[in-house]
Amino acid sequence: TRNYNTIGFIPFNYLADANGPSGDNTTETTGTGGNQNGDSDSLDDWKNNFDNIVDAISSAKKAGVKILCLPELCITGYGCEDMFLSDWLPEKALSLLHQMAPFCENIAIAVGLPLVFEGKAYNTTCLIQNKEIKGFYAKQFLANDGVHYEKRWFTEWKQGHQVEVNLKGQKYPLGDITFELYGIKTGFEICEDAWHHDRPACRLYEKGVQLILNPSASHFSFGKHKTREELVTSSSKSFECCYMYVNLLGNQSGRIIYDGDILIANRGELIGRNKRLSFKKFNLLTCEINTESNTHIPNVEEDWKGKNVEFARATSLGLFDYLRKSRTK
Repeated sequence: TRNYNTIGFIPFNYLADANGPSGDNTTETTGTGGNQNGDSDSLDDWKNNFDNIVDAISSAKKAGVKILCLPELCITGYGCEDMFLSDWLPEKALSLLHQMAPFCENIAIAVGLPLVFEGKAYNTTCLIQNKEIKGFYAKQFLANDGVHYEKRWFTEWKQGHQVEVNLKGQKYPLGDITFELYGIKTGFEICEDAWHHDRPACRLYEKGVQLILNPSASHFSFGKHKTREELVTSSSKSFECCYMYVNLLGNQSGRIIYDGDILIANRGELIGRNKRLSFKKFNLLTCEINTESNTHIPNVEEDWKGKNVEFARATSLGLFDYLRKSRTK
């Protein structure tokens, strides 16, 4: 059944076991600083992120998922800050990406990482299908307000621009690109991309894209999940597509909490939603969608309600993740 596919979204705790009392990202793996106590085990931090991703892929394959989307910058974590400006961080992330490819047999996955091209760093999502790297979509609008400082570390990709990047002797498409997955024309928006008037989805609609994936790193705040839900649902209606959104999960550096929101909408109808603020390392939500008949099998879970409940869950998750990453006994 060429166009009847199970779509899986996994928000996962990308800071699985990071160093120091700050509970920071995998960038704290050099052993030279970044964490407050100076103790770091570089192998453990990268390994935990890698293992989380591989375990998520394994769970998705067991559930029969054909297209899996992971969150924004999930190989490194979103909060690497000035380490994104280093040479070694993108290189390490790229090496892990190549190690992930063999685990992607008979599945397509979208996985986020920083990528350097012609001396500039870009926030990208890589598409791997059946163990082959197919290309890199680059983020076009960078978040640069509140707790976000992406323009300090990354360069915005020019709309409509496509190039070839040579990585380990192999050329791959990079930029404002789309993919064909199991007969489904697929495109991307990364987080901030979706919040602008002249957003990538406008051009994806003109290209006849049927599926838009949105890997994100959107911090928790009261009521924000409702705003996201409205965005995802209205986007699927306006652009006549299936639109899917996945957020990071957990505590970043003891400062920011991500709620692990997963949302899937098809042509104006919300058909997939998970229960946010989980204490798991990752969560999997699946929906079955027929892009030819525009039919689907929904999977909408009951979410937490009320500010008091959200506050209790968010603060508990933040403390739990902080203690776990700082290896507190």
